[in-house]
Amino acid sequence: MHYPRIFLDTADIEKLKEAVGTGIVDGIATNPNKIAESQKSYRQVIDEIRKFFDGPIAVQGMGRTKEQIVQHSLKLHRMDANLAIKVTCNIEGIKAIRELVEQGVRTNCTLIYSASQGLAAGRIGSPFISPFVGRSEMSGYNGVEVIRKIRAIYDAFGIETCIIAASIKNVNHVIESVIAGAHAVAVTWPVFESMINHPMTQYGYAGFEETFKHIPQD
Repeated sequence: MHYPRIFLDTADIEKLKEAVGTGIVDGIATNPNKIAESQKSYRQVIDEIRKFFDGPIAVQGMGRTKEQIVQHSLKLHRMDANLAIKVTCNIEGIKAIRELVEQGVRTNCTLIYSASQGLAAGRIGSPFISPFVGRSEMSGYNGVEVIRKIRAIYDAFGIETCIIAASIKNVNHVIESVIAGAHAVAVTWPVFESMINHPMTQYGYAGFEETFKHIPQD
C-alpha cells in the first residue's frame, strides 16, 4: 500500500508553495487554529491550495455528537473528495468515522494519545490516524512509544491504516517517530526547514564558496 510520508502542517499558502516545490511533501495538514490564523474560510484555504497541490489535505470536522460530526464532515467532503477529514478520537468520533467510511469519506482520526485509541480507529477502517507526540511529551507521556505500540498492533492485525505522527516539535521527533513505525509525519514549517537545512552544511558550503573564488575560471 502506498502511504504519504510527509505532511506540512500549516495553512500559510506561501510556506506551502515553497515546501511543495521541494517535491517531498505528500500531504497538507491543517486545523481550526491554523485556518483561523489565515483569516480565511475552509473553502478559501482549500481552493488556494488546490491551485498548486492535488494530494490529501487534512481538515478538522467539527461536532460533539455523531450526527453533528457526520453532517460537517460530509459538507467538507462535498467541497473536495480528496480531503482527509479529521475526526476527534472519542466514542462519538469513532461512531462518526464508521459511518463516514461506509459513505466513502476519507477520515483521519486525530488527537490520539493511547494505543487503544489507535486500535479503535484502525479497527473501524479510518484511512489515517494522528497520534500526538509533542503534546504527549509535554504532559509527561511518551508519544513515540504509543506509535510503536500502534504499529505493532496494526502489523499483528493486518490493519492498513496510515499512522501519521502529529504534534511534531523538532527533528528528533520526526526521526524517532519513523523508527517507531509511523508511516508519515506532519511537520510545521520550522521543523520542515530544519529537516533539510543544517548549520554545518551552510558552513561547509561557505568554505567552498570562498575557495572557489581563487580557482581560475575557464
